[in-house]
Amino acid sequence: MEQEKYNFDRVVDRHDTNATKFEEMDAKFGRHDLLPFWIADMDFPAPPCIIEALRDRLNHTVFGYTTPPVKFWESITSWLARRHGWHVSHEEITFMPGLKKALSLCINFFTKPGDAVVIQPPVYHSFHTVIEGNGRRVANNPLRLDADGEYRMDLDDLEQVMEREHPAMMFVCNPHNPIGIQWDASTLADVASICKRHGVVLISDEIYGDMMLSGRRHVPTASVSEEAAAVTVTLGAPSKTFNIPGIVSAWTVVKSKDLREPFFNWLSASEFSTPPIAAMVATQAAYDNGDEWLDQALNYLQGNVDYAGEYFRRELSDIRMFVPQASFAIWLDFRKLGLSETELVDLLINRARLALSEGCTFGTEGAGFMRMNVGVPRSVLCEGLERLRRAVREVCGGKVSGSSSHSVTIPFVKMHGLGNNFVYVDCLEKNIDNLPELAVEMSRRHTGMGTDGIIAILPSEHANCRMRIFNSDGSEAQMCGNGIRCVAKYLYDNKIIRKDHITVETLSGLKTVEIHAGIDGQTDTVTVDMGLPHMLPAEVPVLFDGDSMVEQPVNVGGRTVKITAVSMGNPHGVVFVDSFDGDIVGTLGPQLEKHPIWPEKANIEFVRIDSTDTLSMRAWERGAGETMACGTGACAAAAAAVATGRAKWPLTVRLIGGNLQIDCDKATGHIMMTGPAVTVYSGKYYTSE
Repeated sequence: MEQEKYNFDRVVDRHDTNATKFEEMDAKFGRHDLLPFWIADMDFPAPPCIIEALRDRLNHTVFGYTTPPVKFWESITSWLARRHGWHVSHEEITFMPGLKKALSLCINFFTKPGDAVVIQPPVYHSFHTVIEGNGRRVANNPLRLDADGEYRMDLDDLEQVMEREHPAMMFVCNPHNPIGIQWDASTLADVASICKRHGVVLISDEIYGDMMLSGRRHVPTASVSEEAAAVTVTLGAPSKTFNIPGIVSAWTVVKSKDLREPFFNWLSASEFSTPPIAAMVATQAAYDNGDEWLDQALNYLQGNVDYAGEYFRRELSDIRMFVPQASFAIWLDFRKLGLSETELVDLLINRARLALSEGCTFGTEGAGFMRMNVGVPRSVLCEGLERLRRAVREVCGGKVSGSSSHSVTIPFVKMHGLGNNFVYVDCLEKNIDNLPELAVEMSRRHTGMGTDGIIAILPSEHANCRMRIFNSDGSEAQMCGNGIRCVAKYLYDNKIIRKDHITVETLSGLKTVEIHAGIDGQTDTVTVDMGLPHMLPAEVPVLFDGDSMVEQPVNVGGRTVKITAVSMGNPHGVVFVDSFDGDIVGTLGPQLEKHPIWPEKANIEFVRIDSTDTLSMRAWERGAGETMACGTGACAAAAAAVATGRAKWPLTVRLIGGNLQIDCDKATGHIMMTGPAVTVYSGKYYTSE
C-alpha cells in the first residue's frame, strides 16, 4: 500500500482562529506585524485521521456523559510500547487535563505550601510559574554549559541543592525544553537515584518524547532503573506530537503502586482523570493511526533544522544554533554579537520583525539566548531567517562573520502574463551567478516582490536570446508560456531587437515568437509556437506502462483521480473536473505535483469543459504553487481536451488572470498560443554578495 503524502509546505492562515501566537502578540511584543516563531505549536494541519474521527463523532448529535473504553487506554499503552519500547499496563496510566495542569496537580498532591521544587534552568518557563503560583519555592539546579559548548546536568550541584533545600519534588524535562536534549539513560538513572535517596518525587515532563529527530529513540525516565520506576511520575501528551494543544489532552504513568494508588484516587474523586469527548476521540485516533503522519512530520522538521543549521553556519556564524535531538525548537546563542538584552530584543522585534521566545524567560541562564520554533512551512522559515540576516547586517555591519556588508544593486522589471508574474532580470551584458537563491529572496511576499519567480534574459549562440526560469522555491523550470511572451515584450519594447519574429532558447528547445504591436508601437499580444504536445510516457516523463497516459486512475489523498499526462517541454498532469469547489487545487494540487508517477514532479491543471471551444482552468505549478495562469498548462489542457474528444481547435482557455487563445497548426501539429504581456513596474533590488 502506498504511503500517504502530507503537505507540510502548505501555508495555513491562522488569523481569525483565536490563535494565541497572533492574539497575544501585541501584549507580549508591543506590535502585531511580526512573523511568529515563539509559542510552541506547529503551523501544520492536524493529521487527517484526527479530523475525520472528530467529524464522525460530531455526526452523532448527543454529547452526554461518556466513559473511556478499554481501547482508549490501549491506544496509549500500545503507542508507548511501539514507539519507545516502554511497556505500561492499563492500571499504571490515567488521563490528565493538559500537561501544565498536570504539573499543578502533581504539586498540589505530592507537596505542601512552602516546599521546594527543583528545576534545571534554562528550562520550560511554566515550571517556574506553576511552582510559585501554587505557593511553593523554586530551587535551581542550573544546567552546565561546558567548555566544549554542550549542556550537561550538574549532578554534584544537585546533591548540594537536595541537602540545602530539602525539596519534596523535582521536575526533569526529558527531552529538554528549550535546548532539545534527550538525556541518556545513565544521567537519568543518576538523577533518580539522588531523588530516591532524598525522598523526592521526580516529575518527568516527556511531552516532546515522541518528537525525536535523526532516528533517535526516546528514553523514558521511569524505564532506566528500578529506582527510577519507584520515584517517577511521567507526564506525556499527544498535543505537541500531533499539533492538537487546543484539544487539551495529556496522560500520566506512575509505575510505583505506593505513589500511584493515592494519587489516582485523588484525581478520580475530582474527575480530573475523566477525558472530555474531544480529547478522548482525538487521542485515540492519533495513537492508533498517526504513525505515518508523525514520521513524515519528523522528516520535514529534520529538514527545517538542517536548513536552519546550514543557514547560520553560512550567513550568521556568530549566532550559534544548538542542534536539537528532539522537538521543533532551536536554541540560539546571540552573545557574540555583543548586544545588551534590550538591544537584542529591539533587533529582533523592531528590526527583523520576528517574534521569538526570549531566553531569559527560561531562567537567568538564558540571557543572550532565544528559542525559535521551526515547526513551520519551509518558506516561512526561509523568510524568518532572511529577516534576521538583514537585521543583523543592518545593526552589526561588518562585525558579524558570515554576513556580508557589500551591497549589490540589481535592475529589474516586474511583468506578468495573465497574472503569472515574474521578476525579469536583464543578463545580456551582466551575468548573475546566484539566480536560484535570488529567486527565493526576491519572490517573497513580504520582503520581496511577491512573484512566482525570476526569469533571466541571457545571450544565446542559437537564438535572439536565452531565457532561464527560476520558481519562487529556487527550482528551475524548462519552459513558461506566459514568461516567454513577457521576454518578447521586453526585447521589443526596449528596442533590443527590432523585428516582430524572434527566437528564444529555452531548456525545452528553441521557441519562435510573433509580436503583435498596438497603435502605440508597444507589444500588445504575443503568439508563441509552443511546439508539439508529447504524450509518450518517456517524453513527458511519467511512469506509465503504455503508449500514452490518458485519463488513467491515480490514487492520491484517499481518492482516485484520472490523469492525462502531456509534455509541452515540461511535464503536465491534466485533471478534468465538474467544478473547482472544495479547494481542490490547494489540496490535490500539491499531492499530485509530487506524486511518485512523476520522476521530475509535474504541473497540475484542473480543467472544466464549458463548451467544445472553451475551457476553464486552474493551475498548480511545481515549485510555485497555484498561479493565476500557466501558458504551457493551458496548451497541455487544450491538447488533452482535444485528445479525449471533449473539445475542438481552436480553443479559448479561461484562467484566473484572463484568457489565452490556443490553436493547432494543421501543417506542423504545433500548438500556437496567443496572449497578452504586461509591464507592471521597474526598479532596483538591493542584495548582498
